[in-house]
Amino acid sequence: MQIIVTQKDDLLTSKELCLSSDISEAILYELVEHNIAVPIEGDHVTQWQFTVSAVTLVKKAARIQHDFSLDWSAIALVLQLLDERDELIFENEMLKRHLSRFKHLE
Repeated sequence: MQIIVTQKDDLLTSKELCLSSDISEAILYELVEHNIAVPIEGDHVTQWQFTVSAVTLVKKAARIQHDFSLDWSAIALVLQLLDERDELIFENEMLKRHLSRFKHLE
């Protein structure tokens, strides 16, 4: 997962991310430790800064943990697999559109 920051204003502090995602700093620390949430800046939890898109990812991770009681390393794998699935679905749809153009030529 690549994260691209376009502006400095697009960043959230760790506190803002916790509030936006309804998680504790301890859970955020776990998420960072397992590379689920990756700080863009900062060396310590109080200095960490995240992209706004991290809110969605953190909420998804917290929901998976709550619903399935998985440990964070398993959640990291689940999120990676979901991301790969989404990429494959997108690629498949794109290839179907390309193929449909050729079917009309027959």
